[in-house]
Amino acid sequence: MVFPAVSGADIKRWKATPLVYVLIVQDPNTRAGYTEPLMKEKWPHTYAYLLNFRKELEERASYKKYHAPSGNPFYSQYNIAYYSFANYKVIWKRMANDIVAAVVNQHRTPFGYKVIIPTDTTSFFATHNEVEAHYLCAVINSKLVRDFIKSFSSAGRGFGTPSVMQYVGIPKFDPDNKLHQKLAEISQKSHQFKLEGKEEEVKQLERKNEKLVKRLFGI
Repeated sequence: MVFPAVSGADIKRWKATPLVYVLIVQDPNTRAGYTEPLMKEKWPHTYAYLLNFRKELEERASYKKYHAPSGNPFYSQYNIAYYSFANYKVIWKRMANDIVAAVVNQHRTPFGYKVIIPTDTTSFFATHNEVEAHYLCAVINSKLVRDFIKSFSSAGRGFGTPSVMQYVGIPKFDPDNKLHQKLAEISQKSHQFKLEGKEEEVKQLERKNEKLVKRLFGI
């Protein structure tokens, strides 16, 4: 139940590094915490740990609004569901002044390989398709899309919310579309070069990416 997590501050363009861990005791299908009888039976030590913070957890505004009326367990979390555990996520900073995106998948931890969980200072697309994730990341990281979003989304707390993407109109990923494949390849290579510290190579790919994104939108 312990997962690596990424906050907005941990995201660089083409790279995101989890620096903290989060405890998630949420049933992804019911979108509420696992029932207390189940917690006591299967994960008694975790349940005992959570009991130490019962008062604080029950005082959360999100718990009072979304879970208390339904009688959900006091450790239930908001906006944690099946999409949070997708194999691949395209995450970007929220509450910033620019779109900065990266693809995350699994991360090696002391508990084995685990999916990365985005925190509430990020926005993300969830998918189980690696190529699709990189296609979306290439589009989102383009200057064309970033400038468009900045033209109507003010810097600060409201910047980069998930709703901004409904105005972008990104074409649905088509695995047979060569342009989509090329964009995905650029993102994959950019992530690799970023990891290796090859900033000049990343800049070259970004210039190529701009031309391909303009073709994607017919500009």
